[in-house]
Amino acid sequence: MTSASAWAAPLVELLGLAHPPVAITFDTQQPAAGDGSLPAQPAGCCFWEPAQRQALDTRAADHAHCSTGSYTHGLIDRAGAASGADTAALIDSGWISPADLDVVARLPFRPTSIRYAPLTSATSADVVLIRLSPASLMTLQGACPDLRLASRPQCQIVPLAYGGQVAVSPGCAVSRARTGLPAQEMTCALPAARLPAVIDRLRQAVAADQAVADYAATDRRRFATLDRPA
Repeated sequence: MTSASAWAAPLVELLGLAHPPVAITFDTQQPAAGDGSLPAQPAGCCFWEPAQRQALDTRAADHAHCSTGSYTHGLIDRAGAASGADTAALIDSGWISPADLDVVARLPFRPTSIRYAPLTSATSADVVLIRLSPASLMTLQGACPDLRLASRPQCQIVPLAYGGQVAVSPGCAVSRARTGLPAQEMTCALPAARLPAVIDRLRQAVAADQAVADYAATDRRRFATLDRPA
């Protein structure tokens, strides 16, 4: 069986990623391997960027400061998410409505631990997170025309990918403020089980894009260049 780490290099190369992919692994049997001393974070999405460099073993308590994220990750139920003071703030602002929680994707089980780690060092993964530019999204969409553009909250791309869907999020205002995700980047969650097939289709998509780009660049030279603003 191929180690999950073997998928990292082709993903980076084919999509031109500026950041390393992150492996997410859920455990329903064993508690987190860490000692529970992770610094408190405002939300689970705050583990995504540091996990590009180090493995982070998290428990429900590490996600508890974001009721919505705890809900999408199966750590609390619908009633628990709705009763959170942070959820109330989102609803009071008009950012979401109570009915929105009913259609938000969530994991179908309660993990005892969630590991975030660089894909390069992972032996297994349930979901792989990547950060996309508009150009890399173009390539990915060419390979996976069934990809889903997820609505807010951003973190629901994780359960969507666990369920087999390639899910892209433009980000959400809450997560961007908490994580500092640059305006020119977006997040994507890939089902780990689909990665071999996705990588094969990415190779085809990249080759096709290059062929038509070469044609278009040659064809462009037949036309006059319009003046551009200084």
